[in-house]
Amino acid sequence: MKKLLQSLFILLLLASTAMAQERTITGTVTDKQDSKPLPGVTVRFVGATGGTQTSSEGKFALNVPSTVTQLSFSYIGYLTQTVAIPESSAIEVSLVADSKGLTEVVVTALGLQRQKKELGYAVTSVSGEEINKAKPVNLANGLQGKVSGLNITTQNSGVFDDVKINLRGIRSLLGNNSPMLLVDGVQVPLSYLSALNPNDVQSSTILKGANSATIYGPDAVNGVIVITTKKGTGTAPEVTLSNTTQFSSISFFPKFQTQFGSGGYGEYTPYENWSWGDAFDGSDREVGKTDPDSDLGPQIIKYSPNNSRKEFFNTATTIQNDVSLKTASTYFSFQDALVKGIVPQDKNRRSGFRLNTSQEYGRLKANIGASYNQQNYNVFDDDAMSDYNAANNVGLNGGLMNLIFNTPAQIPLTNYKDYKNNPYASYNNYFNDYGLNPYFALDNWRKFGKRENVIANVNLNLKATEWLTFTYNAALSSNNLNEKSNSVGIQPSAFGVTRGFTSVPQTTEDRAFRSTQLSSEAFASANKTFSDDYKVTAIVGTYLRQIQTRDTYVGSGSLVVPGLYNVSQRTGELLGSSEPATQRLNSYYGSVGFSYKGWANVEFTGRNDQTSLLNPDKNSYFFPGASASLVLSDAIPALKDNEILSYAKLRGSLSKSGNANLGAYALRSTYSQINGFPYASVPGYTADDRSPDYQLKPEFVKSTEIGLELAFWKDKITFETTYFNQDNTDQIIPVQVSSATGYSSYLINAASFTNRGVEFDLGLNRIASWKDGYFSFKANATYMDSEIKSIYTTLDELAIGGFANASNYAVKGQPAFIFKATDYLRDPQGRAIIDASNGRPLVDPNTKPFGRTMPKWIIGLNPTVNWKNFDLSVLFEYKGGHYTYHDIGNAMAWTGVSAATAANNREHFVLPNSSYEDPANPGQYIENTNITISNINDYYTGEYRDVASNFITKATSWRMREVALNYNVPIKVLGRQNFIKGLSIAAVGRNLFLWVPKTNVYGDPDFSFGTTTGSNMGVSQSNISGVADSQINPPTRTFGGNIVLKF
Repeated sequence: MKKLLQSLFILLLLASTAMAQERTITGTVTDKQDSKPLPGVTVRFVGATGGTQTSSEGKFALNVPSTVTQLSFSYIGYLTQTVAIPESSAIEVSLVADSKGLTEVVVTALGLQRQKKELGYAVTSVSGEEINKAKPVNLANGLQGKVSGLNITTQNSGVFDDVKINLRGIRSLLGNNSPMLLVDGVQVPLSYLSALNPNDVQSSTILKGANSATIYGPDAVNGVIVITTKKGTGTAPEVTLSNTTQFSSISFFPKFQTQFGSGGYGEYTPYENWSWGDAFDGSDREVGKTDPDSDLGPQIIKYSPNNSRKEFFNTATTIQNDVSLKTASTYFSFQDALVKGIVPQDKNRRSGFRLNTSQEYGRLKANIGASYNQQNYNVFDDDAMSDYNAANNVGLNGGLMNLIFNTPAQIPLTNYKDYKNNPYASYNNYFNDYGLNPYFALDNWRKFGKRENVIANVNLNLKATEWLTFTYNAALSSNNLNEKSNSVGIQPSAFGVTRGFTSVPQTTEDRAFRSTQLSSEAFASANKTFSDDYKVTAIVGTYLRQIQTRDTYVGSGSLVVPGLYNVSQRTGELLGSSEPATQRLNSYYGSVGFSYKGWANVEFTGRNDQTSLLNPDKNSYFFPGASASLVLSDAIPALKDNEILSYAKLRGSLSKSGNANLGAYALRSTYSQINGFPYASVPGYTADDRSPDYQLKPEFVKSTEIGLELAFWKDKITFETTYFNQDNTDQIIPVQVSSATGYSSYLINAASFTNRGVEFDLGLNRIASWKDGYFSFKANATYMDSEIKSIYTTLDELAIGGFANASNYAVKGQPAFIFKATDYLRDPQGRAIIDASNGRPLVDPNTKPFGRTMPKWIIGLNPTVNWKNFDLSVLFEYKGGHYTYHDIGNAMAWTGVSAATAANNREHFVLPNSSYEDPANPGQYIENTNITISNINDYYTGEYRDVASNFITKATSWRMREVALNYNVPIKVLGRQNFIKGLSIAAVGRNLFLWVPKTNVYGDPDFSFGTTTGSNMGVSQSNISGVADSQINPPTRTFGGNIVLKF
């Protein structure tokens, strides 16, 4: 790092020398209508390569070669101006506003730039500046709430900022529903979002519809996120240094009861992790058990509640340092980001570099990009500990969050941190007979990993004529992972054995995952104008991709030397597996578009894919698409130059696409090793219990969308709306078959469902202005619905996943997906039926539907205020119309720590809205007004927990996603020195406030199944929604600061 900074400093000095030899042009760019400065205006040389952008004050300074005599000024929403350079070296430019819809350029298929008015489908662009306003570590967090149709849910508050991403809902019941990710034209795994440096992003383009798959291929059936990274611009080198420091603390904790302590059935028990004891009274109480053969006396604590559960967690920190160098043809950046989590010892360090360079050789332009990124992490291995507990029957409850949350409220948990020196905190003497000291668990169940991402790409563009270009892309994307998981061995003392603790072996697992993707693409693009009225665009190309993976695991379930986690010092057989796979895709594609006077546009696309995932006689499919747009404000004379309605456009598209949602070799019958084998030298294998249909075809998506785009008062107000409908057919699902066939299920094309919705985007651009400032506002909203049309001839529902008592299901006639969960047995009036002998409710043996699992409405609101050199941006996000299941509530009810278990001061009570069967009239029910629950302890640890609907709440939420206050230090404050060219300081916050229904006393409704490590680190690709397991960290709020220096 030191050598790198020294090199950059030398380059900086050289740059200063070069600048002194050139003529410097300065100036200011303003809005002609209100004379307000325009930040971010692109200033370029005319007839040469190079340029810059204006500052927040609309000012610029540019070193100009003597051969350049003109400058071009361009800004989205304004007419481009070309200005001659005066002898005075100072320029004042006023830009005239133009209709945004007529001039806006977006990056579309194959990285080609198109005017947005020509497109017949929905496209949203988000600039790198907008993404980075609140300084996210995971780039996906910078897109949350900013794009209609895009649903990004944070899965956990761990060190990876795990997210799940869907565009316009789902298109597969059991397969992949994640959008395709393209970085500078290279397809990479979506998990790369957690590795990509957000500061490297120039812009992102969101292609929402499945029609993008007709050019990009099957992986784009769920939409596409196109990332364009920064490139070299300007003539003089520019160095940027920045630091971002952020802090995160818990924002939402489950609601605990603070009335009762350790024990059961109202009586105190000193070694119990149940909180069903007597009421707190502030007295001194003995806690835990004492070894009669030791000199250790009894441990005495105050019998009153404390806040040590929350005090167990750290204030998380993120320290991110960036340096970048930009020249006329090269962009280089380096980043180091260290994230320390709220869970003690958890950390993830991300570091890497990016290099983009370009060179022109006459008509040939070469672009070369390379990036390397590594993440080194050390996190608590919750899954290994939970598996360890279950396999060894040591009486330990769940994962780390269970150990913390289910600790009785009077236990001073943080006093047990030093378990190596505090005898009361040791494994054998910890107060709890049924759960580990969480500090002991933190040290002894760890997962260490290193993930490396390498991307290299070469792009060659040959401009054969003014209207014909040939392009060739070659790319390498590599994802390498080395991960180690360690589990401690336990040898209890004689006293520990009397407490029921058993000896368990020390174990380790080593995993190495390698994924290499090679792609080659060649296409020709034509853009030919005939007279002033007609234009034809065309693309024809071919694409070849190969993905090779190898997932290797080796481990031992019995290591010999304590603390040495190496399989070479084991007893017993070495455990292991290796899963190599190769898949290929060969494609041909093309498109042709026609435009009449720029206001009538139509385009036809088609792609043929041949995939190795399907059988050779069924592996080739053609996917067509068509789109059209009509710019009414140009086509209708009465609307031309209208002072109010400055832009109006209708658009629509149709497409058919598909995706073979199968793994490599899924259609082959395979054998796997049986548990217990090899036995000595005898091997043992069993056939796969699932038989595939060898005539399987892709899952097809027929997509339709229509849209309207409007702009008023020269883009002061912009509005866009889109209706979309997606018919998803031939879903690949397993169907149970008779065991007499030798299989348990059959993999077939069967189910179908639809999703449809409406998207809205509103922009109020500088809708209010005042001296030295203005106010703008953006809003987006999405309404989404879906319906399962069919499952199979003999089936009306399909289990997707979750818990036994609360799971996601696809049910005919219902949305995709709904909850099916256990509930009380109810009478025809919906009242819970009780047992008249004890007042306790009866549990229905069948699960019942309990609402959709994915949001029906998503809304984003983004007001911004600019005053002088201050910029304030706030982002709110709403989600509603769905439900979530909180498994932590179930666990907390068992131990009696949840607030619900202290209802009515744990006195006997009548179950609300209950009834009992009339003994004289079977089938008739009498309202229960006086039969109380006889045993509160058994009710909450029994029937109450058995009924999952008690822990299902509305997932509605309003949250403040982002707050960013930025101050650009005026150039005049920096003085006359030419060294520092820019300085900005920002205060940022994320998820500062969260509003949820009162019934949700458990956690963030966005959170779902725990953290993701390994090859999918940072991005979950699970189809399960709304199921929050008990291992999830509590949500956090983040605040911090950022400083940027430019030289």
